[in-house]
Amino acid sequence: MAEVKNLPNLAKQIQKTIGKISRENEEVQRRATMEDYDMRKDSTLYQVKFDTLHHKELFITKSAHKSFDRLLEKVQLVFTAKNIEYDIDQVSTKLEKFIEDVVSNNKSYDLGMISNFIEGIKTPEYVIYFFRLFNFKYEERVNLGFNILIVSGQELLQDIPNAEDLNLKAEERPKFKQLIRSNDILLGVSVIDSGKKDTSYYRALESANNINNIINFLNGFNHRASQILELSQHIVQEDGIYQFKNKSGHFFNKQTPGILEGGWSTSTGINPYKRHKVDMNFDKRWLPIIPLIAGDSSELTPLQKQCARAIDWIGDGMVNSNQTKQFLQIMISLETMIEQDTDKLKSRLKKDKLWKDDLSVSIEDQLVSIINLICYPGVPLKQLKKNDAAIKMAYGLRSRITHDGEKFPLIDATMMLDRWYSLVYTIVTGIMFTRRWTNVYDLWKAANLK
Repeated sequence: MAEVKNLPNLAKQIQKTIGKISRENEEVQRRATMEDYDMRKDSTLYQVKFDTLHHKELFITKSAHKSFDRLLEKVQLVFTAKNIEYDIDQVSTKLEKFIEDVVSNNKSYDLGMISNFIEGIKTPEYVIYFFRLFNFKYEERVNLGFNILIVSGQELLQDIPNAEDLNLKAEERPKFKQLIRSNDILLGVSVIDSGKKDTSYYRALESANNINNIINFLNGFNHRASQILELSQHIVQEDGIYQFKNKSGHFFNKQTPGILEGGWSTSTGINPYKRHKVDMNFDKRWLPIIPLIAGDSSELTPLQKQCARAIDWIGDGMVNSNQTKQFLQIMISLETMIEQDTDKLKSRLKKDKLWKDDLSVSIEDQLVSIINLICYPGVPLKQLKKNDAAIKMAYGLRSRITHDGEKFPLIDATMMLDRWYSLVYTIVTGIMFTRRWTNVYDLWKAANLK
């Protein structure tokens, strides 16, 4: 990443781009007054914009367009280096309108005016999309930071003016007479408005599924997984105003209920729909962390971000998979958090003069040592031999299922899933709340170097 002191001066770059677009617009307008000029044959033109209200034309040349693209690259460079939250489509739209307004209306501009504009676009505009949260036990309205809201349909309807009329207009299929019902539970997700059709919506949908996966992970396998359901129309809140717009075309959920092999769990015969619904009654320390995970926040360490990906794997498995896939996704989550390339790990240890011939960097031994460190602190290694063997056996099973098509054992399958989920949960909470290790290399050293 570029040093902040070496970053381009955006105000001067915008000033330079405005000057180029203005000069080339004037040149094309001059040529357009000639009798033999044919706009369709002008190879220098990229686009012509018409202002029907003021009867004006703005000519954008190909070279001017390239200058604008280079300007956008510099904006991205500066905003990324300064950790400014932005959506490039939104920034591009605002910057384009600003420059076009200055050029078309021949407005005076200076570095002070441009600097004020830059400060304005540093604060992004957000939009909230709502989805149904199915199989969720609702107790009260929940706000998780700025970006996440869980609210009942009854409460949301009270916030929407003329909600009944809008509901009747929103649904065209008789089966769905109302877009929002009073007994619905809705998940609102705030995302930066890209200004492009459906881009923000699908970004919000992806985030909603991720949030749902986090909630399912925190509730565990003993609960019935909640699901995200799309509505037939987008419910959007912009600047405190609710509206329905843009048919999504979906009436069904993106994630389907967990389908267990043979119907219900073959090892227990438990009907998954008789389990308790998920809720927010988990460890309250997670509440401020959920929006950080869902937003891929810079406040998380690299190792915590790996834990966030592991949470998504397991939560998705609870919603979307049979028991074989659930087991595989648990093992993937472990590898996501604590696995390192064996050759690179050995090379780095040698570079740091920490390598010893009695060390093992195999994937199985990485898993064993780190699980023992976090899940069984203080337990003598001799007492953990059975656990160590079970870990290696499970990793071997994962490989045989993946590569050889071996079936997940039906006997005690649920017990095995619960045990491995408990191990992963302990590792994740140990990393998230203690902050003892910044990255997986430090974690491995803590587990293996005395």
